[in-house]
Amino acid sequence: MLAINHATLAATTGLYLAVYQGYELYLPVLILIIFAGVLPDVDHPGSELGRWVKPVGWFLPHRGITHSILGVGLVYFLLSFLFKQDNAYFTYFLLIGSLFGVYLSEKIFRKHILNLDKLSGKLISAKQTEFILKITVMVLYFSLFILLLLVWNHQLREQIFFFINIAYISHLFGDFITIEGIPLFYPIKQKFGLKLFRTGSGVESFIGFCLFCSCIYLLYQYNIKTNFLQLNYWTRYLS
Repeated sequence: MLAINHATLAATTGLYLAVYQGYELYLPVLILIIFAGVLPDVDHPGSELGRWVKPVGWFLPHRGITHSILGVGLVYFLLSFLFKQDNAYFTYFLLIGSLFGVYLSEKIFRKHILNLDKLSGKLISAKQTEFILKITVMVLYFSLFILLLLVWNHQLREQIFFFINIAYISHLFGDFITIEGIPLFYPIKQKFGLKLFRTGSGVESFIGFCLFCSCIYLLYQYNIKTNFLQLNYWTRYLS
């Protein structure tokens, strides 16, 4: 799957768990969910994340250890270690992950909004589209600011730990259903998958659009459940 669809799949998964499975999700954590949704592709120098840390891709083969059960276990234990250490380490991780989450979130909205604009015969102008994107990015940075304010909250820390692991696993599922598959039992290099479509194909674009629509619907349902438009929702972790 492409990075933009991995991110959308991760966000949809997180919202689904919050709306229908009763898991507590503080909305700004979605930024970190999006980051974790593309994290396994850190081994690809040409990926959205890999471009920022190219040396990693020089040493790790794409769809290798990061796309395996072993990779999931390593991430789990690394996060367990990180979150139990001094708060400064947690802050650094949160800042890096959140900033990249904002960057990728902007790309998701830009891709889907601009594509929708073209397909619908210019229902909204380019200036209106840019205005929507700027407002969206402002909201995302506000969410990042809220997360950094709450960095010391242990209840939120456990929530972040859970959803990062879930989002990471969602990435593996997204690649598992592609023709290319993933090496589930790395270091055994044999790749497994459902082989439903090829990465970057029209089928994936359609699935990505459906995921985006599902994400918007789940966000609407999440608002009905939590009423996140009210001020007390945003201050719930401050006490």
